[in-house]
Amino acid sequence: MKKLCSIFMVAVMSLTTAIVPVFNASAASISSSSYSEALKDSIWFYDANKCGKDVAADNVFSWRGACHTTDGSNVGVDLTGGFHDCGDHIKFGITNGYAASILGWSLYEFKGAFDASGNTNKMLSTLKYFTDYFMRCRVSATKYYYHVGDPSDHEYWGPPEQQTGSRSLTRYMGSGQGAADVCGLYSGALSLMYLNYKSIDSTYADKCLTYAKELYALGKNNPGLCSADAFYTSSDWKDDMAWAAMWLYAIEKDNSYLNDVNTWVPIPATNWTICWNDMKLAVAAVGAEVTGESKYKDALSSSLSFWKNSVTTSGGGLKILDSWGTLRYTSAECLLSMVYYKLYKDDSAKTFAKSQMDYILGNNPANMSYIIGFGSNYPKHPHHRAASGYVGWNDWKNPAKNVLTGALVGGPDSGDSYTDLTDKYTCSEVGIDYNAGLVGALAGMVQYFGDIPQNTNTPVTPSPTPTSTNPSFTYGDLDNNDKVNSIDFALLRQVLLGIPTTNVNMSAADLNDDGQVNSIDFGIFRGYLLGKFSPLPYKV
Repeated sequence: MKKLCSIFMVAVMSLTTAIVPVFNASAASISSSSYSEALKDSIWFYDANKCGKDVAADNVFSWRGACHTTDGSNVGVDLTGGFHDCGDHIKFGITNGYAASILGWSLYEFKGAFDASGNTNKMLSTLKYFTDYFMRCRVSATKYYYHVGDPSDHEYWGPPEQQTGSRSLTRYMGSGQGAADVCGLYSGALSLMYLNYKSIDSTYADKCLTYAKELYALGKNNPGLCSADAFYTSSDWKDDMAWAAMWLYAIEKDNSYLNDVNTWVPIPATNWTICWNDMKLAVAAVGAEVTGESKYKDALSSSLSFWKNSVTTSGGGLKILDSWGTLRYTSAECLLSMVYYKLYKDDSAKTFAKSQMDYILGNNPANMSYIIGFGSNYPKHPHHRAASGYVGWNDWKNPAKNVLTGALVGGPDSGDSYTDLTDKYTCSEVGIDYNAGLVGALAGMVQYFGDIPQNTNTPVTPSPTPTSTNPSFTYGDLDNNDKVNSIDFALLRQVLLGIPTTNVNMSAADLNDDGQVNSIDFGIFRGYLLGKFSPLPYKV
């Protein structure tokens, strides 16, 4: 009883403390609150790259507004929406699909981190902006558009709101137009939206799943690579379709999807990491989780070993895989490392990710954060037209008028040197694909270096089929997904803090079955996750 009371006191104290402390600015001082703050910023970045009629809605940047509002009019289809690629304004299917996939996966894997840091709603809003666009691009089950924008876009320097000129170049996936790489990425992103959104709006989620399956069939029937005018040269489509297949298997448990995965990516190994052109290790990570096959774990383990032992390391400790946008690859590998840690509790994976993420946040020889707006010392000349705020080429190299909060720049070289110039785009450009891995990695850091209780026990066995003597719910399963974990704990905390929360099973939250939901239930839940109380309900 004394132990129980002390846990209740901790619970009450935690309820009166701010969930997300403010970052305190020494660049080299990286705390758990730093990860939460950086996670928020990294999601915000996507608002800067929104395109379409509704850009200003739910946008943190006052300097962004409606743009390219007639996209698709030349082909009689509404192709507005989606996201600009990098510092330019073309909408590429390959990077929109990749970013939406990785962001959706990050929320799925580390939802407790998003909940606890207060970033879930913004993340879902961003993901819905992606999936709304994908579904808007549907003409029929056998035709989806995926590309809007001409190469001449790069001849313009200025905000997208003021851009005129051709947006007539569009491309679609369909008969005779193989783009199975984009089909796979779009399908995977929509499947993940189904999983992330089904407890919020089941009708919208079901629509996402329907379209995910359509795109999967479209890719199977039209193998081939997308066209992106040499900006992005995809080398294969099989890894992207395997990504789609793995998520459809996770949802439906239909072995035909696994058969496709084994045909397309029989051994998902690569000496690289996940990126818009290589999804094999993402396939391996999901495969490890949903099938338990050793080949998937082996692929992830091999990748981590490669990064730890073979990738070039700067004097300051940064892993340099490629000189163009190096931090996108480092962040992506950190995401993989945190998923690996989640699955196998390998502390070396967590330590590796922390070393790299702390470098990015400012623990480096330059004492510079490579996330714009984070800390007190960060890049001021990102290669980004909207943030620049200048029209024309006379002033384009000046410091940006607008702070591009949350954007991950390409990063320093192997000598830990960063050139903060707009025209040095190999290091100063930003992109929706760059930030995708960053968001996931930061969520992993919040999950495992923040104060979020972890359920280290074996998975909870589902409750028996309800009878007259058994309740029709599982105690502790607040989101009704047949699991009791830190996500449910975060929901209970939101309820007790008075934060608006939907679709919460309050009967399942009454963990001592006394007819009330209060701090006592909170203390019991914390103790349950720490292995102190079992089973539920726990009656004092």
